[in-house]
Amino acid sequence: MNRKNKILVSCGILLIVLSVAFKLFLDSVYRIPILMYHSIEYTPNKKDKITVSPDAFTRQMKFLHDRKYNVIPLEEAVSYIREKKRPPARTVAITFDDGYENNYKYAYPALKRYHMPATIFIITDKVGKNDFMDWGQINEMSASGIIDIESHTISHAWLKYIDDKKLKDELAGSKEVLEKMTGKKIKFICYPMGGYNEHVKSMAKDAGYEAGFATKPTRLAPSYDVYEIKRVRISPTADNLFVYWIKLSGYHAFFRALHEDSKKTDIVK
Repeated sequence: MNRKNKILVSCGILLIVLSVAFKLFLDSVYRIPILMYHSIEYTPNKKDKITVSPDAFTRQMKFLHDRKYNVIPLEEAVSYIREKKRPPARTVAITFDDGYENNYKYAYPALKRYHMPATIFIITDKVGKNDFMDWGQINEMSASGIIDIESHTISHAWLKYIDDKKLKDELAGSKEVLEKMTGKKIKFICYPMGGYNEHVKSMAKDAGYEAGFATKPTRLAPSYDVYEIKRVRISPTADNLFVYWIKLSGYHAFFRALHEDSKKTDIVK
């Protein structure tokens, strides 16, 4: 074999090695995208980070439908995480926090139109109050087969800094209320404002929850602890469907955590 051919073979082997290494790296940082919505409402406040307009939300659901994304129930997403399995390509789950009435008014029709399953985490003390869904609306969605109702505590308390009695009430009490009102088992807890620690996780497990959900990622590599599942926040920036597509990639969490780590490094310097 002449020198030119040896160089070509060496380059080919190097390319294969690099390709395999890159694939292993991508697999190591991939996290199933669990989308986190809050309010779906028309609002003139561009600084509102948790409100997505109904028109934008409908476009996003159409985007998922038209591009054949595998939108799965949250329980199925939890199973992938628990078993440390990578789901099929373009797999995503959808969640909503708080239980705003506009979820029923604007999100629910779009989800039904495109046959998208979703989970809504309910603050039980807010049910029926101003801007929040009532039990009739919650039960209608729960009975639809499309919407899964889960717990977001009783009062939306910051769970890390309350005493054990209050913590137990927030966790077990909300679960009890939701099970009584919906007639279904409540399996998941969403920590208000993403606030949790090891003690909160332990109490959530003791209360009978099978998984716990937080907010933005804090690690470069995914955690397979089902009591600290991170999600991808959908804000008005995702009105741009290119941004939305990036958030659906499964790698957005990695780059978000990388960005947060770089900011911490700058502060230390």
